[in-house]
Amino acid sequence: MSAASLRLAAAEASAGLLRCPPAEVKEAGPGNLAGVVWRQWRTERALAARGIEFRSADPAQVEAAYAAMTAEEFNAVNGRQAWANWRTIPASLDGLLPDEPVRALDLGCGTGRSTAVLAYCLPDGSTVTGIEFAVPLVEVARGREYPNRSGRCTVRFAAGSVCGPLTNADGETIADGSIDCVNSSGLLGHHLAGDDLQACLNEVARVLTANGVAALDPGPGLSSATLKRAMAERGFQFVRRTRSNPLDRCGQAVFIKQASEGA
Repeated sequence: MSAASLRLAAAEASAGLLRCPPAEVKEAGPGNLAGVVWRQWRTERALAARGIEFRSADPAQVEAAYAAMTAEEFNAVNGRQAWANWRTIPASLDGLLPDEPVRALDLGCGTGRSTAVLAYCLPDGSTVTGIEFAVPLVEVARGREYPNRSGRCTVRFAAGSVCGPLTNADGETIADGSIDCVNSSGLLGHHLAGDDLQACLNEVARVLTANGVAALDPGPGLSSATLKRAMAERGFQFVRRTRSNPLDRCGQAVFIKQASEGA
């Protein structure tokens, strides 16, 4: 039996497994996809007219573009991603974490919309840290409410890069092997490439505990096959591929960090 199977078997025998069926969780998120798509299209046209281009693998360009947006504009251009998050994230995590407090990171959290899904889904007493390099978006995220369906989660935010040593909300480097779950929605496959991507994946591997879960997003710039190879090289086992709907070309690829020999 693999280390991941042993971990899940132990969780099932004790506290049980986290269950967050997408059919139930999605009701807490945006439901009108047509309206979401319309607002995104209209906003992207207005941003383009102002010379703001955010679809780039250049971190400096992306940071400048997001910093130039209002919170309403950022939420609009990420509308379809937010709609998808309420379907994809619960499908990615369902049955893979113990139903007890966990420590989670949300990479590239923006205004906290993906963080809200994590906080809603995770067990009562969990801690979620969102990491975002655009400071104006972090300030918006800090002003939101983050309800949990079964109790309460502690949610904090760090202004920083996902391509260097990951830091917590107090500016301290997150310790090796101290995180149970890492989520990335609309980041890796859209904005990271080359050394930046490799550095980010190295950090994911560093901070995750043995048998920790990584739900990461492929996209136009990062195929699922390439992501699987990169994670396998770092000692991760591929678990599942999740999508918000059959036409979703991105979604998430889910991995479990294998325990080292002798652990």
